Amino acid sequence: MSKNPFEIRAEMLQLAKEYMDQQYHMNVQFAESMMEQGKKTIEDVKSSYEMYSMDDLMEKAKEMYSFVSNKD
Repeated sequence: MSKNPFEIRAEMLQLAKEYMDQQYHMNVQFAESMMEQGKKTIEDVKSSYEMYSMDDLMEKAKEMYSFVSNKD
């Protein structure tokens, strides 16, 4: 069963979102751990709570889609 281009792009967008969500959670966890150890300040930790933008998500999805659409 083959998928049409729309379905493939939708899957790439979902994969990119899952990747970016995981990356966000890992960054927050790491920053909180570093703060507990006294290696980061609360200001540093606040910056790690900044969510990725829609542009960041779309860029990651395009990167993943280019892998699928590249015939090399």
